Amino acid sequence: MPVRLPNPELDFVGQYNRLSASQVNTWKACPRLWYYEKVRRFVMPQIPILYVGRAVEEAICKTLKESPSLIVSSAPADIYAPTPLDDEGRPDRNYDKKWPAEQLLLLAKSKWPTDSDSLLEWANQRVLSHLTVCLEAMRIEWSKHDRKAGDWEADVDMDRCERMARNGIRLHMGEVNSCMKTVRQEEVDAWRAGKRDFWPAPDGRGYSIDVHPLAQTGPVTLIEAWEIARPWFVDPDAKPFMMNAVHPEHWFQGEYDLVYRWGGQKKIVDIKASLGNSDRSGDYVEQLRMYAYLWWITHDKEPVDSLEIWYLAADTIKTIEVPSEQELEELGAELHSMWSQLREETPRIERCPPDPAPMRSFGPGGVPSDDAPKMSRCQRCDWSHVCPGGEFKDEHPNGGSFHLPGLVTETEGTPLDEIKTRHTVTGQVHAIISGNRPRITIAEGNSAFADVQIQASEYKDGGPTMPEDLKKGDVVCVENAFFQINYKGALILKVDPFARVVRMQDGDEEISLHTPRARWNIIGTVVYRTEKRGVSARGDWCRKGLMLMDEFGSLKVEGWQADWGTQYDMLKPGDRVVITNIGIDGWAALTKGEMYRSSRLHILHD
Repeated sequence: MPVRLPNPELDFVGQYNRLSASQVNTWKACPRLWYYEKVRRFVMPQIPILYVGRAVEEAICKTLKESPSLIVSSAPADIYAPTPLDDEGRPDRNYDKKWPAEQLLLLAKSKWPTDSDSLLEWANQRVLSHLTVCLEAMRIEWSKHDRKAGDWEADVDMDRCERMARNGIRLHMGEVNSCMKTVRQEEVDAWRAGKRDFWPAPDGRGYSIDVHPLAQTGPVTLIEAWEIARPWFVDPDAKPFMMNAVHPEHWFQGEYDLVYRWGGQKKIVDIKASLGNSDRSGDYVEQLRMYAYLWWITHDKEPVDSLEIWYLAADTIKTIEVPSEQELEELGAELHSMWSQLREETPRIERCPPDPAPMRSFGPGGVPSDDAPKMSRCQRCDWSHVCPGGEFKDEHPNGGSFHLPGLVTETEGTPLDEIKTRHTVTGQVHAIISGNRPRITIAEGNSAFADVQIQASEYKDGGPTMPEDLKKGDVVCVENAFFQINYKGALILKVDPFARVVRMQDGDEEISLHTPRARWNIIGTVVYRTEKRGVSARGDWCRKGLMLMDEFGSLKVEGWQADWGTQYDMLKPGDRVVITNIGIDGWAALTKGEMYRSSRLHILHD
């Protein structure tokens, strides 16, 4: 099965602590690079080409999902209704109404493609229709990102995108044509009788059907070959990261692009909207080897039959040798060791030295090349300006006292890794406001009140984040919540999947609402700046921020444009700054600082 869900009763790792192929490849490229991106959570510049690849792949998958027996080539891109999803965001296995494909009438057979060329023409028109929509959706997503870089109009070549999309369809048509010629009649008959895999290839139909509505008689037809050859892929309507294959011991996960299963084969395909002539081509090979291991360990050690990389810009297929059983055993041991090293406990920076691997050279199609790389890994690294292995030759701060302009006394800065981001408090329920995101007010006598915002209904262990029968007057403990004082001076507690509200038991210790610290002074080196703009009912708005690091920690700080002051526009990466009186906010494993009207930014000069 291309999907293997975690077992909640046995999953002691959790989705945030699993290893992935991208993490492994990043670590092997440079341990310090892995540390910056996976521990410090630095985000690389989001250039348009990153989103183009996603758009092209999604357009191809949307086309593969459709049927030429139901849809004419000129139909709108959204002719299929959205796939019904369950509460987790996966296609709903229990949905008993008509699925998207079942809501459409069969076209007259005279409108069906009659040969491979006409089927290819149909698919090309469909994929270009989807591509336009997918690219626009990605453009909007890119435009909203606070780390966007580049220029969409200048950097996105529509002709190139269309060529890559058509190349992907052409490569799939190779599978359809092979299926037409070689598929066994037994497989055709089983498909006609409605046999479906537990995780069927997305085709707009439910998990269980009787006789397939497109079933013909005699030898397999072209339309049937299109249906039978369809690979499994993540349904484009599913929520992100909900269709992963998870290791039986839960410490590794991955998500395949395409899995071909017709003819009894098990072929994993990785789609790359690129030429394949960069250092990353080496990573792609290792990624597929890890996917081969993941399939093997989740299928009772039955190996895949083949591995392929489709380089769409080069219009070529690169075949990867399937690892032997011994190689898979060794790879599994290596990956588990890496998980223990990197994710079982978070390593400190000293264990992640700036030790970059040499750059590799490849020609189009991922063909290894003897040409010398044009740049070293450090030269192309986004973090060279703050890394001791790159351009940064100073020392990052670690707290300390500073005499800031206009202040008589010194300001004490807290090291970033010593900021207490979550707090536990107790109080009596004063009010309950129900809704999609319930809120309760807790009180400590008549001296203090706090607004408890329930932003997640499910705790990390699967239980509720708040008792369902909670009532006014109950004494509760708010565990491990983000604690803030907003600009009006009101106390706010935010409950996410790592926090919860529980009733107090006899003998439980009470913790005053006055105990937690809500405001902090920090010092660090600027890694990069962020900016987000939009329009609301009140007009245009702008949120600005920066990623800050010191010797042992990092923190992203955000705030409204007006709260940053004039020095913000003078900032450049590598500057050392002090920010006073910030709050702390976040979600799950992500923590950020919050600028307020009373916060101040100061650039420190030598």
